[in-house]
Amino acid sequence: MKPNLSLIIVTAAVLLSAACTFPSSRRTVPASQAGVMQNIETGTVQSVRQVNIEGQRTNLGMYGGGLVGGAAASGIGRGVGSAIASATGAVGGAIVGQATEEAVTRKNAQEIVVRLDDGRSVVVTQAIDGGLFREGDRVRILNGGGGARVAMDVGP
Repeated sequence: MKPNLSLIIVTAAVLLSAACTFPSSRRTVPASQAGVMQNIETGTVQSVRQVNIEGQRTNLGMYGGGLVGGAAASGIGRGVGSAIASATGAVGGAIVGQATEEAVTRKNAQEIVVRLDDGRSVVVTQAIDGGLFREGDRVRILNGGGGARVAMDVGP
């Protein structure tokens, strides 16, 4: 039995389209931050380190990879050999699919150490979506609603 090329193409198209989003010129905030009061503190960036925020590992990557791997391996051998090849392909595909999903959804980020104006120091790790910070930048930290983020201080 040959791999079903239509199934492979449809599965790949679904996986690729699931990762697409429409661009916007406005900053997008998580829905969990809407309507939530946040405290603001100001300070100066003391140090910045480039890091990665781990990507997602959902069932989409696992199942998608398993389907593609199983379909691709189904044409190998006959009888029991074909079943073993399909099962092995499905397991291998699931592992590769999840690893691929994690790598694709991983985000570049900065770990930002800020010395607050009251003398305390805090660390916030956030995706680079909002811009890059450098040592010496004046910033404000918005803290509340289960998270914190750093933004450039626009002054009084």
